[in-house]
Amino acid sequence: MKITSLRLIKLAGCILCLLLTISACTILGGGAQEATPTPEPTSSIPNMQVISPQACQVAEQGMIRVDQPQGDLISWSPNSDTVAYIAATRGSSWNVGELYIVSAPLFNAPVRLATGVAGELTWAPDASAIAYLGLRRSDDLYTIALAYPNGRASQDLFPDKAARTDNYSSQKSILGWMEPDRLRVLVSCGVNCLQTLDIDVPSGLITPVGDPKESNWDFWSVHTVHPALIPPEYAGLPGQLNWAWDEKHIAYIEDNGNAWVINAESGSLYPLDMGQYGTATETDWSYDNQYLAVQVDQYLKIYSFKCP
Repeated sequence: MKITSLRLIKLAGCILCLLLTISACTILGGGAQEATPTPEPTSSIPNMQVISPQACQVAEQGMIRVDQPQGDLISWSPNSDTVAYIAATRGSSWNVGELYIVSAPLFNAPVRLATGVAGELTWAPDASAIAYLGLRRSDDLYTIALAYPNGRASQDLFPDKAARTDNYSSQKSILGWMEPDRLRVLVSCGVNCLQTLDIDVPSGLITPVGDPKESNWDFWSVHTVHPALIPPEYAGLPGQLNWAWDEKHIAYIEDNGNAWVINAESGSLYPLDMGQYGTATETDWSYDNQYLAVQVDQYLKIYSFKCP
């Protein structure tokens, strides 16, 4: 009996020591702890309510990466839910890639239209062609070319020596389509010199427009949509603002690369889920305001506003 009592006392002491050890570990932080919740993003826009996200990602495709802006790297068709983007080529993901289009509802069957594409994607008004800035590896000259969604071979608008508009890299940019068969572009004509040109696509005739002018700093800037009168609460915001075509929503990229969607009617906004470390650089709305395409690092992310 004495031996049994002694064993019971020792067992009780071990249990007490174990309990004290567990308590001490918990107090000192050595035991299991609840995961620290991820902080909710905060907006840099004052006096706006942050609400739960109303958009969901429906597709993702790989894209090129660029050192500096090269114009629009994503662009929606003006009359369908088809988006053009520049994907990386095999063995290189920087600066020059391949032009693809991908369409709703699944956005999972990309179609390649052209190679050697650098940026400035611009759809014709009737969606019959996509103008783009190209870089020819054969002579390291920039050109403007057309790609055709119907499968027709791409067309170089500055073939051979016509691409050499100055003694340097012969930079070019696209100002826009004047008509479905007439394109207006800007070409470098020397040091600090730019010349506007009209191109009649069917004939290939190129006509200068006006006198040469000095170069500007936003030669290859991303194009965004704005109303005729920008509301004062948005006029001074740092970052990129891009209005939907119905002007009811705004895609907003802050200077730190976070992307938001602003409801211009209610004055609320919500963040887009881009991943933990994603940095957005460009947005583009579909013609029917149903989709938003965003370049996040080297990815095209497509968001829908009809979430399950």
